[in-house]
Amino acid sequence: MYNGTKKKIIIITTIIVLVLLLAIGGVITYITTDLFKSNQTLFFKYMGQTLENVKYVENTQLSQIEDLKEENPYTIVGKLNIEAGETNTDLNANILSKIGFNIEAKVNKPEEKSYAKLNVTNSNQNLFTLEYANSNNIYALKSDEIVTAFLGIENENLKVLAQKLGIHDISVIPDSINFANINEILNITEEEKTHITETYLSVLTQNINNNNFSKESNIAVKKEDVIYNATGYRLNLNSEELKQLEIVLLQALKEDSITLNLITTKAKLLGLDEKYTQINNLTSEIEKQIKTIKNSNTALENGLSIVVYVDKQEVILTEIIFRNDIKYTIYGTTNENANKRYLLIESLGNSSLSSDVETKKIEITLSELKNNIESNYNVLINIDDNIGIDIYLNNEGSSSENSLNTTCEVNISQGDLSSTIMYEQEMNFEEEINDIIELSRNNCGVLNDYTTEQLQVLMQSIKQRIETILKEKKQAIGWIENVELNDPELQQIEENNINSIDEN
Repeated sequence: MYNGTKKKIIIITTIIVLVLLLAIGGVITYITTDLFKSNQTLFFKYMGQTLENVKYVENTQLSQIEDLKEENPYTIVGKLNIEAGETNTDLNANILSKIGFNIEAKVNKPEEKSYAKLNVTNSNQNLFTLEYANSNNIYALKSDEIVTAFLGIENENLKVLAQKLGIHDISVIPDSINFANINEILNITEEEKTHITETYLSVLTQNINNNNFSKESNIAVKKEDVIYNATGYRLNLNSEELKQLEIVLLQALKEDSITLNLITTKAKLLGLDEKYTQINNLTSEIEKQIKTIKNSNTALENGLSIVVYVDKQEVILTEIIFRNDIKYTIYGTTNENANKRYLLIESLGNSSLSSDVETKKIEITLSELKNNIESNYNVLINIDDNIGIDIYLNNEGSSSENSLNTTCEVNISQGDLSSTIMYEQEMNFEEEINDIIELSRNNCGVLNDYTTEQLQVLMQSIKQRIETILKEKKQAIGWIENVELNDPELQQIEENNINSIDEN
């Protein structure tokens, strides 16, 4: 009897332990793996990982320099040159290689004034000079070859000035621009980010049918010459479903007082029209947009498709296909000291990415390495496997050293044509800078003060003068218009021009 009872207790205890172990194992499996989770849940999980992988991470070195700019005056000395590639057959390339741009600037943000001078040189001889000044809320330019006094704009009543200049739609033009608020405009608190994420993610999950999500296994995905056996989590929306989703998102925004307040606050900082700065007006604009979307008609297949490719619970890359016209491929890695972001934009079918140029593909890769005293950026741009742009930027220095040295090299290639743009800059912070030009209506013509008729005459006069100066400068450097490549006669003309310039 006793032995039978004991056996039952042991069996029951064993079953309970097994059940507990299975339950705990199931929870762990659910948390750490994708087993039992719906396609919708997994799609949003990995879409969140995609966004996390490409998010912006603050550069401490540069942000501290920006903070120092707000507190201390500083000087800038910079130099830019263009070099032609050895195989460059462009007849004007050697002429450009002799052109240099030298800049000297003094900036005092606490006192809201600055001055800069740009000298354009040809074979180290001055070719053209342009000056810039800002003080007393006036922003002005001057070149003695065009106008002998500064000509500028006062940063107020900009809508009126725009009308005088013939601009009809002034709704998005502010009355004034508050440059000091740029950082405030861009800043969004963590609470605001959380609210936006939770609010609109909830709208998405509630208004997208589970049938719109699917899973595809054993898909070969290539990334940086490595082939992954990936699982794809897909969201498909036809044009009608996409339209309805846009409507419910806008309807949610209409009732979202926190986000509406955020938008109107930023609009006020930008100095935008009241239809963006007043909540009642903004909700009316949103309602207009909802009606426009409701009345739009597109083919059902012209919707949206998003596929997140995953291997071992890590996102490999994400594809977004919009209206069967354009496909975006994105991926990235993000951490404190090293970041990489990749974007490929491809035109589908017979469409083009640009209305002006027959562009089918744009590929962009950004790599970043940084610490508190140095940061390096490398941007590679490939357009249709024909045009290549390679940008390298290096910053050395820190706010504690009161200096920042910047070098930037841009290599551009297209077939046999190639050129390199080199820029070097030294920035030094000072305790005090006193010799910055002060603008006033005594030494500056302020466009705001002119009548419409006076502005028309002035603008036409300046335009004609600029055209004349540009023609003279082209002749001075031997620039050849309408160049035909590999034309021996034009090449001889170019050589004669260059020799003539060198002799002078």
